Order: sequence, then structure tokens, then C-alpha cells
Amino acid sequence: MKLINKKLLRMIWLIMLLVLPLNFVAAAMQSTNYVIYENVLHTFTGPVISNVNSSVSDANVTITWDTDVNADSFVVYDTDVGFAASKEQGTSAISVTAHSVLLTGLSENTTYYYRAKSKRINGGISTSGVGTFLTGSTASTTPTPTPTPTETSAGGGMLIIDKTDKVAPVITDLTFKLLNSTAVEIKWKTNEKSTSFIEYGETAGYGSTFGSWNSVEEHTVILDNLLPFTTYHFRALSSDSWGNVGYSEDRTFTTSPAEGEEGEGETGAIDQKIIEEVSKRTLEFLKKLFPEVSLNQLGTNPYTTISSIDQILNFIPAPVLSGEPGMTIGAKQATIRWTTDIDANAVVALAAEGDYKPGAAEPYVQIIGSSDVYEKNHEVKLMGLTPNTLYHIQLRSKAKLGPTAKSRDFTFRTITEELEITSYFSQVIDPQTVIFKWVTNKDADSAVKFTPYFNNVLAVDQSKTIKDNAMSVIHEIKVAELLGGVVYEVELVSTDNENNTATKQLPNFSTGKDETPPEITKIKAESTVFLDKKDKTQTVISWNTNEPATSKIYYQEGVHGGGTTLNESTSLNENYNKEHVIVITKFKPGTVYTFRVESADSAGNLTLSQPHTFMTAKQKESIIQIIMRVLENTFGWVKQIGV
Repeated sequence: MKLINKKLLRMIWLIMLLVLPLNFVAAAMQSTNYVIYENVLHTFTGPVISNVNSSVSDANVTITWDTDVNADSFVVYDTDVGFAASKEQGTSAISVTAHSVLLTGLSENTTYYYRAKSKRINGGISTSGVGTFLTGSTASTTPTPTPTPTETSAGGGMLIIDKTDKVAPVITDLTFKLLNSTAVEIKWKTNEKSTSFIEYGETAGYGSTFGSWNSVEEHTVILDNLLPFTTYHFRALSSDSWGNVGYSEDRTFTTSPAEGEEGEGETGAIDQKIIEEVSKRTLEFLKKLFPEVSLNQLGTNPYTTISSIDQILNFIPAPVLSGEPGMTIGAKQATIRWTTDIDANAVVALAAEGDYKPGAAEPYVQIIGSSDVYEKNHEVKLMGLTPNTLYHIQLRSKAKLGPTAKSRDFTFRTITEELEITSYFSQVIDPQTVIFKWVTNKDADSAVKFTPYFNNVLAVDQSKTIKDNAMSVIHEIKVAELLGGVVYEVELVSTDNENNTATKQLPNFSTGKDETPPEITKIKAESTVFLDKKDKTQTVISWNTNEPATSKIYYQEGVHGGGTTLNESTSLNENYNKEHVIVITKFKPGTVYTFRVESADSAGNLTLSQPHTFMTAKQKESIIQIIMRVLENTFGWVKQIGV
């Protein structure tokens, strides 16, 4: 009987668990000695919003309301009752039930529609009904009804004159001109002064944005560092002073093929006796250096069977590569690291999955790295990769003397491209007013959150956010309520339609005058050889600055000191970044260059680096060229042969 009662009790408990609703209030059993809390599930609704009012003073408006629980404070507003291009101002601090938001930067004598919006601590959001206010009138207080969020109130018999510009610039006369195999000039006109930007990429999804914030009616943008003989999609973007963005239609252009560099070929037949003499003396020299190498290994006729100096140098041990390379993978770039047991150079052979040919003599498409820097710890950065793509790589290291060590084939996949802020800067208008501008790689909204420091403490309760819900790749937010001399923590925020968020933080921002130039560090030059483009060279020069700044490089062939004015330069990259990368494809192979990098911050403070020198990657040499070059450096008598 007891057994039956136990089974019945278990069945009753099981039925109760199955039929009880999931949403139930937290319960607690208490006694004088303990408290037991049960784990429960509950879906909270947003806070209850009441007593919404607007108080107008000239072009500024204060919106106030109450909530039944602590919540944050935001006001959504627009000159269109449909909120098609709405903006937001408020604070994300969830700390009050009596809310007050000051709306600044409004147009005078303009009718606005608005909603109060609050989110409680668990994430439930509520929005009030639609209210209206007219700026520029005598200070007044206008009660606003607070219907349910699904209701919309609109006055009857009111003529609303909206003086806010909501018309985007009209783009016309869009043309392009190929400047060379890696650059194109794009021009267009607009019917009003506006910015100049180009979205471009190898697909209609673009992925890159470049341009200028200067407001003009005739626009010119030069895109350089493009790949030769490649088709690009592009469209022009122009935004006016009201933030309206005009877009052109999608267009395409194809860059011209790279000009082949004419290498020095074979100079003709060379007397076989000279080759035998050079080979004989080379072997004798190497035997003295490496007595453990037996010449018998070369065969019975060593002097006539050797066709290149590399065959002799293969008897010298190659560097020993470490095992699995270290990899840091991004969407468009990757960093590869490895070590060798002796000083050696470092290059990476690269090919995408579709271009990789494992059965070919050279399975890879591109060679990237520093062929003239010899060390034991190696790091090579791969730039310009395609997101979410499988790549094959091979590590290659060669000492100054001896064969090249090659790893097995490794693979990695770039990550899916995430929303990111690619460049940003601030334009100080006066001690109270700043315009923050930035660019994203995808369409997203725009928000600036700014929080003051008082007595070196971040005043979180006084933070405020200004937001523009319009989706774009170019972003501009004006903040007109800063305190002169006060330091702020400023955060630029953009969120796309998939709710991905990108942020950039300006930790110690002030409208005080900036007289400190950027600090330039980590200057690096890397040369690349494209195996499928007639040994065309490409040089990547990179550096860092301690604040967002522009990018420019001055360069000249040869070795030059600090007193020399370098006579060539890249075009100025007006995007403000902390990490700077410029690709140059005009350098000659196997040539020494001197360069200096230059960066200027948004206040115009300029820094020019000291001169740096490097040698570009060399073209492949013929067998005879290799033999003669090595032996000329080793034996003085070679020059007397008369070749």
C-alpha cells in the first residue's frame, strides 16, 4: 500500500509539472532561519509611461514623463508623422522613474512629432503615443496624451509648414576615367553642396568606402591601390548638411592589365668551358666550407651536370620551420607567425581555394612577405582577403646561403565580414559644438553617446545619446551641448538591420584646442610578388598613430638622408585612422627606395617620420645570372673571364 501511495504521489507531481504555465511569479518559502527561492520563468512587459509633456524654449525642447519602475530615457522625434527618418536623444542610465530629456539641435519654427521611450532593467520596452511641438514659439507647456503604443494622434485643421530639408542631393553626370592599372578617377555633380564618397568592391555588395567630407557641387574621387585587370562595382554617395544621402545607380569599371616588367633574359649561348670552369671552382670552394659534403654525390661528371647554383647550394641545410603556424584571422586580413632555427627571411605563398593548384609546379598565386629581412621569429600580414573564403598557404624561409625551406600546405577560412567603423574624426565648431563623422563598411544607423568626467570620475548618470535611425555607410552627428573645458568619454555607435553593432570610443575628448601632433609608431614596409602577373611588385607600407589621422607617403628611388626632399608621393588619404595602410604598385623590382610617412590629426597638427629605406622584391633571375652574381661576389677573378 505504501508503494502504491509513493507511485501515485510521483504521478501527481509529474502531472503538475506538465500542466503548470511557464510564466509564473517568483515564489519564496521563508522561515525564521532560512529563505528558499525557486527558479522561475517570467516575461516582463515594458514600464508604464504616463504624464508626457513638452516644454518649448526657442529651438530647444524638454520632454518629461513618468514610469512606474526605474527605466532609461529616450525621445524619438521627426518632422514626419510617420517617423521615416527619425532621430533619438536620451540617456541609457536605468535609474529614474521621473524622466526629462532636453532635445537640442532642432530647427527653429518647425513642427516635430515625438514619442517618449523607456526600457526597464530586464529589457522590456514601452513607447508613448505621438505628441507634437512647435519650436521657436513662446515658452509653453503642452500636455500630450499617452494612448497605447498602437494608437496615433493627429490634429485636424492644422496647416503644418515643414521647413526641414528632407530631400537628398540629386546625383548626375557620373563618369569615370582609368588612370592606370590600379587607379580610377570618378566624377559627378549634385544639385546642392554635399560630400563626396564612393562605395566599391568586386561585387554589388561593395564592402569599401572612400571619399571626402568637403561639401561641393562638383565631385572628384580617385580610387587607387586597385587590382589590375579586375572588374569593380561602384556607386556615388553624397550627403547634404541635413544628413540626407543621395545614391547613384550601380556602375562597373574594369582596370587595365598590369604593364609587364621586361626582365633580363638569356644573353645568348655562353661557352661551355666557362660554365665548367665556374662550376669547378665553386665546388672546390664549397668543399672547403663544407667538407662533409662529398662531391661524389654530384655524379661522375659534376662540372657538366650542374645547371644552376641552386643545385650546389641544396647541399647546405635549409632552415628548420616550427610546426603549426600561429594565425590571427579576420574578415579581410590574416597574420601568420612562425619561427626558424636560424636567421632566415619570411614569405607566405597564398591562393584561394578556387585558385589553388596542388599538382602544378607553383600551386599558389601570390607570394607575400619580406625576402630581405633575416631573423628567427617571423610574422607576415596578408591584406585584401575576401570574407568567408577558404585560403591555402605555404610558409617559406630561406637563409642568406642555402635552399628554401617550405612547409606543407595549411588552410584557413576568413571570418564573415562584421560591421565595423573604418574611419572617423571630429570637427570642433566651438567649445559647445562638435560634429562627429565616421564611415562603416555596411549600411547602419548612427549614434553618439557622450559622458562627462567630473573630478576625474565618469558621471554615468549624466551621459546622453543622440541617434539618427537613417541607414547609411557615411555617418554624421552634431552635438551642440558640450561644456567647454570638460573632458568627455565619447562613443560612436552604429547598428545594422541584423542588429550587429560597431563602436569606436574616444576616451578623453575635449573641445579645448589641440596643439599636439600625432605620434607615429610601428612603421613597416613589405614587398609582394604576384606570380601570375609577370612578377609585378606590390609594396604595403603601414604605421600606427596614437590618434585618428590622415595618411600620406613621400618616397624616392635610392638612399637619402633627412635633409633631402623626396620628390614623389601618394595621394592624401583623408580618412582619419589610427592604423594606416597604403599599397604602392609603382615601385621597380629589386630597387632600394627611401620613404617617409606623414599623418595629420583633425586639428591640422602634422607629423612627418624620419626617412626609412627598403628594397622591393626582386624579379626571378636566369640560371646564368644567378651563377655570375654569386661568383662575382665570391671570386674576383670571375670579372676577368670577359663574360
